[in-house]
Order: sequence, then structure tokens, then C-alpha cells
Amino acid sequence: MCSFEESVQHTMYANRYHQIKKLGRGSFGTAFLVHDTKSKHEKKVLKEIYVGDTSPNESSDAEHEATILSRLRHPNIVRFYDSFIDGSNFCIVTEYCEDGDLDQYLKSLRKQRSRLQMDQVIDLFLQLLSAIDFLHSKKILHRDIKTSNIFLKRNHIKLGDFGISRLMMNTMDKASTFIGTPFYMSPETLRYDGYNMKSDIWSLGCVLYELSVCKRAFERSNLVQTMEAILRESPPPLPDRFPAKVQLLYLQMLSKDPDKRLGAAELLEEFGQIEIKPNPKPKLSSQSSTPNLDINPTHPDFRRSFSNSPIVNKHIRASLQVPSSPVHSASSMDSVDSFETTPSGLNPPTVN
Repeated sequence: MCSFEESVQHTMYANRYHQIKKLGRGSFGTAFLVHDTKSKHEKKVLKEIYVGDTSPNESSDAEHEATILSRLRHPNIVRFYDSFIDGSNFCIVTEYCEDGDLDQYLKSLRKQRSRLQMDQVIDLFLQLLSAIDFLHSKKILHRDIKTSNIFLKRNHIKLGDFGISRLMMNTMDKASTFIGTPFYMSPETLRYDGYNMKSDIWSLGCVLYELSVCKRAFERSNLVQTMEAILRESPPPLPDRFPAKVQLLYLQMLSKDPDKRLGAAELLEEFGQIEIKPNPKPKLSSQSSTPNLDINPTHPDFRRSFSNSPIVNKHIRASLQVPSSPVHSASSMDSVDSFETTPSGLNPPTVN
């Protein structure tokens, strides 16, 4: 049985996943590092989510959506491997990103009074945009974009937890999905005016600001002030070192009017055209295990070839074409057999 007891050791899940250690606890449950005994003992992450007593229909819906999510393939999305319901818990197995999350890394930079260089910000943001463009092209909303859901693995961005909030919508009380301080929530979400793709874009704007200055755009001293800032205040400007085009795109992402925000595909194209020379400064030191993200022109894992390559971007955009249809959840996508974006013969994207 899955359990929230922190003292449980050597737990085996589904006769397959052997618990190594607890990684942390979030708004939707607890994450554990596990060995997959049926996959050469590969390390994976198992998220254990308490859902209470669910009806057979609700359990079936959650499992069906999890199956759809497991078919997603994108180099900047955390791989979704498996899911199962065990008693009062819903367990999800995903890829393990050993280098931590973006929130931890930015906090370490702020503690050191350091920051990412402008070219690094653009490169990392392009990877994130690519992931969101892919999801939106499949009519899938993330709903919970924030730096703690953006992971780092071998100098690449990996967007995670995009399925959990939606998977739980039918198995948890709606009020309970509004958890934590809404640093990245859009004005329309706070007003309960509905959530759509442009709400994800707002969250992206918040992440771009945080990448730039290592602090949250609308963070205030308490929850009420934070919500008021999101609803009524203008977004803080990016540092002057960013060119006017980046400033304009950023402000459009954080427009109070969702209709004035560009879509992910448009943003990916616009940011992909931005050329910024790497700043050859010494590497940043970090107290965490997170990889150093400073530019090193001789490092093969940090090239700009993916984000600004018209050939790769054209191939990806062509592979993501889907018929125009209303936004819906993954459970209505019965006709989709597989989502694959890694072009044949191309290596995983790298950033320069």
C-alpha cells in the first residue's frame, strides 16, 4: 500500500518500484526516489497522492488520462511512465531529474547575490516555451507552471507535473486544488473566470521574470497582497540589460487581458529570432548539486543549436500539427496513438 508515513522504509510499490528515499512533499502529495526493478533498476520518481475514496468511474478516468500522458514524448518534458491506484492513493511514476529544480537553483543564485546571464535566460526560456508549445498543440493545458515544477537534467529544462493537477480534478474537491501562494496564477484564474492556454502564458511570463532577477514578480508579504498585486498592479519591468523586444514580449505575456497575450507558438518563433552574444564571465559557483548553467563555449552540452535552428524548429512545428479543435483534456483524445517529437536522426536538443 502507498502511505504518507515518512518512517516507512524499504517499501515496494506495485511489486515493482522499490523505495530508496523521500524526495519531498508538495501540494498534491509526496515524492519518493525509487528503483524500477523491471527496468534494469533504473531510478525513477514515484509521486504518492492521497485522493480518498474514489468511485470506479473516477478511477477509470484518472487511469485513462494517465495513459494518454504516458504517450507524450518531448525532450523538455519530464517523462511520464506509469500510474496506478492503491487504496486511497494515486501513484504516478515519472522520470528522475537528478539535478534538482529551477526554484532551488535560482534561490542558490540569489543567496550568492548572483544571476543568470541574459543569453542563458533566453536559452532556458526557449526550452520551456518549446515544451508548452508542444502541450498546447495537443490541446493540453499545464495549469501549474512554476519554477518548482521545472527540473534540470544535464543542462536541459524538463517541465514536470503538468498532468497531476488535471488528473486530480475529477478525484479531488475543486476547492482543494487552490493550494499555496498563487505566485504564478493569472488574474482570470484568481477571479475564477476559467483557465485556458493564455493562463499558461501568464505563468510563463512570471517564470521569465524569475529567471531574469531570481525573485518572483508578484510576491508580497502575504497571500492577500500577492493576489491584489496580480489583479491590479502592473508587472515589474525586466532589467535594462534585456533588449526592447524581450521587454515587449514579456509585458504581453503578463497582460491582464488574456486576449492580448501571444500564444506559445508565436512566442517560440519570436524568442527564437533573438540573437544575444554569450557573456564570457566566470562560472557561477553553487552550493547545490544543480549543474552550473553558465555559458562555456567549449562545453558540448550547452549549445544554441536547438533554440535558434530554423531546421529543427521547422521539423518540430510540422510534427506538432493537429486539427483545429476546442481545448479539451487528454481523456477526450482517444484517437491519439503516440506523441513523439524527437526527429529521426537528430540528437536531443542542446543550447549554445
